[in-house]
Amino acid sequence: MMYHNVALARQPIVDNKLSTFGYELLYRRDVQAMNADVYDQVGATAQVISACLLDLGMQNIVGTGKAFINFPRAYLINPSGVPLPKEHTVIEVLEDAGFDAMLLASLRRWNKAGFKIALDDFVFEPKLAPFVELADYVKLDILALGKDKFHQQVEALRPFKVKIIAEKVETWEDYHFAKLLEVDYYQGYFFEKPQSISKKASSVNQMTLLQLMASLMRANDMSIGELENIVGQDIGLVHKLLKYLNSPIMGLVASVDSLRLAITLIGTEQLKSITNLLLMSEMTADREVLQGQVLLRAKHAELFAQSQKYANQDRYFLAGMLSMIDVCVGINLDDVLSELPLPLEFTNAIIERSGRVGYTLDLIESYEKNRIVKSEDDLQTLAETYAEAVKWVEGFKSTF
Repeated sequence: MMYHNVALARQPIVDNKLSTFGYELLYRRDVQAMNADVYDQVGATAQVISACLLDLGMQNIVGTGKAFINFPRAYLINPSGVPLPKEHTVIEVLEDAGFDAMLLASLRRWNKAGFKIALDDFVFEPKLAPFVELADYVKLDILALGKDKFHQQVEALRPFKVKIIAEKVETWEDYHFAKLLEVDYYQGYFFEKPQSISKKASSVNQMTLLQLMASLMRANDMSIGELENIVGQDIGLVHKLLKYLNSPIMGLVASVDSLRLAITLIGTEQLKSITNLLLMSEMTADREVLQGQVLLRAKHAELFAQSQKYANQDRYFLAGMLSMIDVCVGINLDDVLSELPLPLEFTNAIIERSGRVGYTLDLIESYEKNRIVKSEDDLQTLAETYAEAVKWVEGFKSTF
């Protein structure tokens, strides 16, 4: 199957009125995992971000609050950035990030781009003042520091315009002590343990991602049509891009019924960021048989539409792909399509087989399953276009 389960955990960060201000989002290998078990910090961060943006939905996880996400050094100094919503994202700088001139310059770029910054598990000393001046939040571990050192750290940070978050607050005594010191926010088991969230999500073929990234590196020479050809090879990638378009981040008011329009709306720079994110998250596997079936149906629908000289032929390829997306992601077809920014008539064509697109899908599926096709002309055209589609799919597979 072309789907897998994605998971992450979230732990609330509360204010002095115990109202939820935001959530720290934590990597989880699966929904049963109690701890992060991180072997690759970059891959773990990529998986958390990918799950937020392309699978679970940032709004579903944090609502209108802030998402605190751990960023390892390699991610922080990456100039390409990530496609996260600035107004909801707080970048957590880990304690082992290496507080040097390169990191400071990188954080200034993130700050200038509009992101909030938190220093995680931080221990202040005077030489780190430039980092505190740049930060919006400092997280102090009350469990690791102990009450005396925690108190010293709070006092040392008072001259700075930075909000203090007491983390690892595990008892009422911890909370009461931090509250007496007038810290701004709290996080820890005393309020809530990290809660896991999981969902079935579409997977993406790694070779398609590599091919797309290579093409995007020479984007000046690439046409939207060429990018469309690459993206259209993988239904998992199409699904994720459409979900991204439909997220509140994009603020999309129009509906999308072709890959070309989807890629145009996302833009090459954002597409590059998403591709890079998916590559780093390592969430791919071999699904060659099902992928071939999806591609065959999509191309068959497109070629049939071309033979009939239908208008808007590019929408038939997308309709063919999406008509099998329930098999690929393991979710009911109605539910999957409702999450995508599709015109209602296009959705109805796929589900209810209405209109010319629906009629074409019906014919394609009938031919695939050896059902009766009433029109001899349609049957002959289906046979011819099917042979062309098989040839095209074989050609695509040979490129890998």
